[in-house]
Amino acid sequence: MLKPFISMLFVLVFSGACFSPVPPTPLQNTHWSLVRLMGNYVSRSNNQPEPHLFFHINDKSLHGSDGCNQLHAEYTQNEKYFRFIKIGSSQIRCQEGMEQARTFLDIMTKTDRIEIKEEDLIFYHAGKAVARFEARKAP
Repeated sequence: MLKPFISMLFVLVFSGACFSPVPPTPLQNTHWSLVRLMGNYVSRSNNQPEPHLFFHINDKSLHGSDGCNQLHAEYTQNEKYFRFIKIGSSQIRCQEGMEQARTFLDIMTKTDRIEIKEEDLIFYHAGKAVARFEARKAP
């Protein structure tokens, strides 16, 4: 009676070791497309860049677009805290999407934590999700 139980336990333990969860997408060297901002779906204006971020692998810097202007920044982080620093952008006035672009930059200045869940990057401010990105192939 005990032998079948031990055999079954052995199979469960070792088969579980073979199935590990898919690791999350790495922050760096991934093209992150902005899909939600303050709970709203992000729109993309014609003839303007997609709102996105790309975190460089060699240092704590990034480049991207707010959907209107090109942007760049540096960041600092530890296990509990994330902060964008030295945020800069071009100052082009776009025909469409200026409010969304301003909101995106404002969110970057307020982000205090990030989380990667599989292929999603989520920005938080004061415990609330404020932006969500999806990992995509670079255009």
